[in-house]
Order: sequence, then C-alpha cells, then structure tokens
Amino acid sequence: MNRWASTEIFVNVVDSGSFSAAANTLGLSKSHVSRQISQLENRLGVQLMKRTTRRLSLTETGQAYYERCKNVLTQLEEAEKAVLDQQERPRGTLRMTVAGAFGERYIAPAAAAFMKLHPHIQIHLDFTSRQVDLVDEGYDLAIRAGVLKDSSLIARRIAARQLIICGSRDYLDRYGHPETIHGLKKHNCLVGSVSTWRFREKNGHHVDLKIDGDWHSNNGHALLAAAKAGLGLTQLPEFYVHEDIAAGRLIPVMVEYQPTDTAVWAVYPGNRHLSPKVRLFVEYLVNHFREIQYL
Repeated sequence: MNRWASTEIFVNVVDSGSFSAAANTLGLSKSHVSRQISQLENRLGVQLMKRTTRRLSLTETGQAYYERCKNVLTQLEEAEKAVLDQQERPRGTLRMTVAGAFGERYIAPAAAAFMKLHPHIQIHLDFTSRQVDLVDEGYDLAIRAGVLKDSSLIARRIAARQLIICGSRDYLDRYGHPETIHGLKKHNCLVGSVSTWRFREKNGHHVDLKIDGDWHSNNGHALLAAAKAGLGLTQLPEFYVHEDIAAGRLIPVMVEYQPTDTAVWAVYPGNRHLSPKVRLFVEYLVNHFREIQYL
C-alpha cells in the first residue's frame, strides 16, 4: 500500500472518533485500519494514539502530526478539485504562435471571439514566421500552414489551404492559358518567398517546380496586386484570391493540378497531455473554419 495511505487512514480515525467509524467510511475492515495505524506508529517510532475500550485520544505528538497531515490532505483535495473544475471550465493563459496573413486575417479574430466566449482563458498571440521550439519557449500550440515536416509534434488539421494559380483576364488574353506544368516556363511567374510552386500531377504525386519571373516579393498582398495588374501568374492560397476570382478580376488556371496535401494546422507538443484549454480552442477553430466555404 502507498506509504501515505496509512496517514490518510489515521486522519480519518481521528475525524470519525473510532476505528469502526473510519473503517465504514473508507470501506475497509476494522482490523485493517488498526493494523495500518500500528504500522504508521512503528514507521515513525512514536505513539500517536492512546487506545482504551471506550475512547481514543491523541498524544501530544499525535496531535501535531494530525494537524499537519490534515492540512496536507486538505490541500491535496483542493488541488484535485481545481484540476477537475478546470476540465469542466478551462482557465489560464493560452500561449500560441502564428504566422502570416492567415493568422492576421483569421486566427486573431477567431481567438478574440473564443476569448469572449471563455473569459476565464487569457490569450497570448505571438506573430512570428521563425521556427519555434514550443516546449523550450513555453508555447501551448502553433498555427502553421503548408506541408508539415515530420517531427515529434502532433498536428490537427483546422482548415483547408487550396493553392490556386491565377492571372488577370488581360494577361491570359495576351499570353494564353498554361495547359501543363512545364508549360509554365513560357509564362511570367510572380515569385514569392519561395521560388517553387507545388502541384499534384495526374498520377496523384505531388511535385515542386522551380519558377521564375520579373516580379519577386515575400508578401502575398504584393503578389496579388501584381497579378491583378496583369504582370503575370501567381500561386496563392485561396483566401487571398477568392474575392477577386468571384468578381472576375482574376481567372484560375490549371485547376486540375491543385495540390491536395497543404492545409492549416494546429500543432502542439506530442510529449505532454493536451490541456483542456488547448483542446477547447482547437475544436473551436475546426468548427469555426468549417463555416467558411473557401476554407
């Protein structure tokens, strides 16, 4: 038996006033309760109780031991209750790291709405595109987009991230619609923060193709502006371009080559228990983005 079990039995005997009452409360036999008290006294090397046929009384040492143990057990009970309460109503600070326009346009408003629903949870939202060590830097989770690298982290898909190649009607009227991946070499491709575009070939395999052009920018809105101005083709996530496509300002091309392995992910350490506040927020994001048609 756990060494502290005899201490808990001792406190119960004192509180209930007898071995029999404590045994009934704990669902144990009277002989077992008596044996545990004797073993506790032997382990401590002191007498804690004076036993008579009519009553129990504590020695001076037993009284001091009882008061301290009672306090410890009360604190343990309160700690357990706090954990159980948190399961029902999560609270505390939720620290997350996000990156890019998706974080600004979608995660920040969603986090604000979530906090309004759950005022016992505080949000710390850190925008950075650098690689973050979630454990060492004390983050609960990260929101990342694209194709994830293998790691010890756990990832939950919270939204789709369709990559769409598109250009203005003026550009396509002048230079034509590309029909194949390698046909893009004849087009001016607007280069973003990476010089490759991702495709899904007709056999289902995904490939990255190096592209080139006379417009380079590491900002999605700058690429969008260049495409709308008729400078070339761009590959951007759908949330950048869906309004311009719906309005006819941009025309999608090579739709059959759109990759299917990119998404937006909630990422958290795999070596720790997922806290209620993180689980609640991730579920909120999944349900929230499910209502947005293009996500």
